[in-house]
Amino acid sequence: MLTIRATARRALLLAAAALLTVGGTAPATAADAPVPRDDIYRSLKVDDVPAAYVVLVDVSSSMQDKGPDGVPLYTTVKRRLAGFLRSLTPADQVSVVTFGRATSVVHPMSPANRTDGLFDRELPATAQESASDHGAALDAAADQLEGSRAPVGAVLMLTDGAVNAPGSPYARLGSPAWQRLHDRYGALGADRKIMGYGLPLAQGTGVSDVLGSAFGAPRILPVDPTALGSQLSAAKDQVRTQKAVSLLRADQGGTVAVSVAGEGVRRGGSGRVTVAAGSRTGERTRSLEVTLVSKTRHLPLDVRLTGTGDARLTAPGRPVALRPGERRTVRVTLTWRQDPRFGLFPGSRDYATTASLSARVSSPWTSTIRGSLGEGGFTAGTPVVTELDVRGTVPGRTPGWLYPLVLLVLLLGSAAAWRAYKRRHPQLSGVLVVTDLRTGHRQTIPLRGREADQETDAGQVRARITVRGRQEGGRLVLVLGCEREAQRPGGERLSDTGTCELGKSTVLCGIGFSHETTSEAAVLR
Repeated sequence: MLTIRATARRALLLAAAALLTVGGTAPATAADAPVPRDDIYRSLKVDDVPAAYVVLVDVSSSMQDKGPDGVPLYTTVKRRLAGFLRSLTPADQVSVVTFGRATSVVHPMSPANRTDGLFDRELPATAQESASDHGAALDAAADQLEGSRAPVGAVLMLTDGAVNAPGSPYARLGSPAWQRLHDRYGALGADRKIMGYGLPLAQGTGVSDVLGSAFGAPRILPVDPTALGSQLSAAKDQVRTQKAVSLLRADQGGTVAVSVAGEGVRRGGSGRVTVAAGSRTGERTRSLEVTLVSKTRHLPLDVRLTGTGDARLTAPGRPVALRPGERRTVRVTLTWRQDPRFGLFPGSRDYATTASLSARVSSPWTSTIRGSLGEGGFTAGTPVVTELDVRGTVPGRTPGWLYPLVLLVLLLGSAAAWRAYKRRHPQLSGVLVVTDLRTGHRQTIPLRGREADQETDAGQVRARITVRGRQEGGRLVLVLGCEREAQRPGGERLSDTGTCELGKSTVLCGIGFSHETTSEAAVLR
């Protein structure tokens, strides 16, 4: 078991190591110095927090033996106990139980400032019992603790001997009675802190095993009757620490509530806030009011505001100090740039950007709570993040290169279409000779441009002829169309189409067609 003296030595070593570390670095600023424990006690008003003490005094006859100072151990106990009780606060409660062969609650649980008759009338004048029933004493102490609702309880066992209780259910450690006692103390400590202190007045008491059978981790002080007064004070100091811890546990991980207000600000769900950006362009700023509310009852907080995201948040450079339960409002500046958006067509475009406001929570007490108060895992709270959605509109702006690009595309498209048209409709040249196959009459039609459309009356032929060129199977040919009038009254008109290779002939609608040219290469181009 760890003793208070060992704990003190360890604390001194840690303090020395810290001083050596600081000696090799830049001096710490006053803001970095841990808050003194006594200042925390005063802020918490721990002396107004009750603690229930049950003092178990061994009154077996061996307590009349003299200690190292020549004074009987029982006399030393009464003297030091008197000083200890005077040092308690009016809020504390005390019960005193004597144990030997029999167990007696000589002073039931009552305020610590009402123990005037304890030493004159309640405690035995001398220790004369012939046995020591430590288990029965602890059982009586549990009765006293059950009658108190103090958030911290302490059982102080002062004894000079081992368990000696013939016929008692607690005569043997590990018996069912001791198991029930262990379970009972476990239930007592379910909703409050219950501590066991062993103050052995002689060697061989086995008080560590005795208290360990009832408490999970009792605190055993060194065997030194002459130092009993300081040992009782050390136990009281640890109880005082537990008073502070009992208050601070409710603030473990305590955080802040963050709300954002200002022009155009609207709250959303899931911790998000929408800021209306409007339709103006350029760099924009908005002053926002950030309200911080401490959710702690005892712990002071430091809240540092920082911002991340596409929009820029400028917050106070120093942390915002909050007293327990305090509400404070600070201003932050939100800056963003609202530029026009590119688009193929003019008009308004939606604008959106985001920023995250992070409230990082700490406490000036944390290092002391983790150190001298022994709560190594204590945290002041996790960051509270508020998402800001900046929403507005901006004008649509077409890029300067768009219209020249469109014009270039149109020109290129027109050129490509013209080239395709020229390939589908080549330039005509030469002549088309139309022949009436009955009479042999001929008519010559000059071919110019990309299409010819002409009426012909060669001999008895009356027809409308259309001519255009095309590529067919890799060859250039003439595409002919012919609509011939009826050859006799009441007859049907003839209509036909066909092709004619360059320099060759064909017949359509009973009419002969032939192409003539002086230069075949110049016919279609």
